[in-house]
Order: sequence, then C-alpha cells, then structure tokens
Amino acid sequence: MADNLVLDWLDEFEALTESEIHTYSTEQEHNHEVMIALYHVLSEPQKYKSDHLIDGICQQLLNFYRSGEAHLRRFTIQFIPTLVFLHLSDKSYSAIQTLLVSLYNLEVIDSKGQPRTVSFRIPSIAQSSIYHDSSNLEPAFIAENSLRRWEECNTKLVSWGPLPQVDCLNAQNRQRVVTALIFLYNQQISNVIIQGVEQTCRGISRLVSQGFNNTSESNRSSLASDSSIQTSLRPRIPVSSPLLVELLHIIYHAAERCAVGAVQALHDVIHRAKYESYAEVLLAANAIKNLLQNSPSISGVTPRPSHTHSVSKSMITNASFRTKKLPDDIPIQDPNQTVLGEAGLDSITEEQEDTEKSKSKGALKHLPKIPGIGKKHKVKNNPQGDQIDSGDAHNENFMNDTNHSVHVSAV
Repeated sequence: MADNLVLDWLDEFEALTESEIHTYSTEQEHNHEVMIALYHVLSEPQKYKSDHLIDGICQQLLNFYRSGEAHLRRFTIQFIPTLVFLHLSDKSYSAIQTLLVSLYNLEVIDSKGQPRTVSFRIPSIAQSSIYHDSSNLEPAFIAENSLRRWEECNTKLVSWGPLPQVDCLNAQNRQRVVTALIFLYNQQISNVIIQGVEQTCRGISRLVSQGFNNTSESNRSSLASDSSIQTSLRPRIPVSSPLLVELLHIIYHAAERCAVGAVQALHDVIHRAKYESYAEVLLAANAIKNLLQNSPSISGVTPRPSHTHSVSKSMITNASFRTKKLPDDIPIQDPNQTVLGEAGLDSITEEQEDTEKSKSKGALKHLPKIPGIGKKHKVKNNPQGDQIDSGDAHNENFMNDTNHSVHVSAV
C-alpha cells in the first residue's frame, strides 16, 4: 500500500541526525518508489483513511525545503503542481495551504531578505521556438549582419517579480501565488521523473475540465432529469490566463518526453481557453499543437490534412486568354492515322494568304482580252437626236453589216 510506504518514509526522516541528512538527501533523489507513492496519496487523498497523513507529508516537505540541501529542495519542488491542484479543488486541507504559502514567501525574497527579481532575455529568431523553425529561414535572413541587428533590438531584459509576500491564500491573491509556484516548478521540471510528469498532466486535465460535461455525461438518456446531471457535476475551478500559460510549459515538456496524457491535457487546456476567451493561451496552445503535429516522435496528435496553397509563377491575367477555334469548326486529325494520298490540314498564316493573292493577280494579267469587255462605253447622238451608247452603236453596226452580207448573197 502507498500509505504504508509513506508512513515508513516519514518515520525514517525523524530518526536522522544532522550529520546523516546530506547522505539521506542524495538517496532521496533516486527514491522513485517513495515519489510514486506520494503522487498517489496526494492525487486521491480520500482513498486513505489516515487523517494526519496529509499533514505529515506537508510538514516533511517543508523541512526538506528549509534544510538547505539542493537534492531535498528539488524533491519538494516536484510535488508543487499536485499540491496546487489539490488545494484548488478542495480548500479544506489547511496543511497544504500553509505549505504553499511558505514556499511562495521563501521564493519571492533572496538570501538577504530583499524582493527577488529574475531577469532573462528572449533569444533571437535564429533559435527555434514553438512559433517558428529557424532551419526554414532563408540564409540571407539569418546572416551575421541581420542577427547583429536583431541582437541589438533585443537588449531589453524581461523580468519576473518582485512579488509581495502573503499571509494566507484568498480569492484575491490565490491565482498569483499558484502561478508563481508553477513558474518555480518549471525551472526544475527537467529533474522530475517521468511518472511525476504524467501525474501532473492528468492533474491538469482534471483541473481545467472539472465542471464541464464529458462525453459519457453528454450521451445520457433524455429521460434523465436536469437536476440529476447538475448534482453529479462538481463546481468549476477558476483559472487565470497566466496560470494556464505556465501549465502549457509543463505540457510541452511532457510531450517532448512522450509522457502519457500530455496530448489530452493540451486538448483540455485549449477547450478551457476557448471557453474563457484567453487569447494568449490559445496562441501558445495552438503553436504547441501545430509543432507536435509535425514532430515524428510525438504520437497521439491527429495530423491535419495538408492544405498547401502554392501561387503559380505565371499569374492569370487578361493577356493569358487566347482565342481558339472550337473542335467543331476544324476537325482534329491524328497524325498517326493519316490516310495514304491525303495530306493533313496545314495551318493557314497571313504570309501564305498574301502570297496566294499575289499569284492570283498575276495569273489574271496573262488571260486574253475580249473585245468590248473592260472598255468604257461612250454615249453618242444618232441622226434622230437620241443618245445611243457606244456599245449599242457598235452592236447596231454589226447587225447592219450582217444584214447587208445576207442581202448580197441572196442577189
């Protein structure tokens, strides 16, 4: 049983002397069996009947943190998300609230008792992030001169803190305190065992999904009354936008380590961010989702269909349209199926048309001339005073000559 293992762990630390604490701290860093047992007890404390078990765990974790040993300090930090989720869902555990307040107050001040400020600088675009891949940038874009210009623009430091100390957790400062504690956890997340990361992902899903109808509840029979559905739902837990952004750091790290439940936690956070209309959370969550979809090592993310819109180099304009004759006007002939003695249709060009016209004009010049064709007809006056066309006069003279020749032959 996990509770028996945790009780033995509590008794072991109480029997230690000051000289044995350093050796004990080194051993606890690799005591995965106790870590997993603590995750089970803190995730579902209602399963264990001992009333003082949670109080003893919180007291020992606080002693670990105050001991000054780096290994014991990291041992305590890895349980911060589980303690935060338990406090947000059930505020009746006063020991957990005291532990969270103590850890927060110890972190917001330095060793001299002054407000602590953590400063860091955002890296340049030459380093990949969840929003871009530096390997896809053009070589000229990440040249030395360009990088120097970007480095000069990014000289402003981003600071975290200073934060005020608190005496207790209430509705006014609760979100700020738990967000700062998750920020502290993210600095040490690489030292957390994979079982702890998976347990944290399951806790994130419960945190953001509590109070919403799940798939099983939505498929209930229509005969069930609304009151029965409402009583089965627990109240929703308020979450702020900065808290969800810090939780996305955990999800991204868990997905990179292929932790079970990381993808489901990401979908749950996106659903809650849509409900709360948190733009910053949706931006970071969708960037992580798109990055995981393109990662071959991550399983469980449904790939999106590829919608690549490539712009053609030759854009279509009015000049791109050419008038063409329909197939009904000119029959299409297959060059492979030509009949012997029949030549294919040649294309007609303007030069060929001009040549044919010039040839036809030259051929007309060599034709014999016919009398009376092509001459202009002149109008003459006959003895009676009537105007006679020259052509008619010629025809009349021809008829007179014919009649005269006929008369002579008769005589």
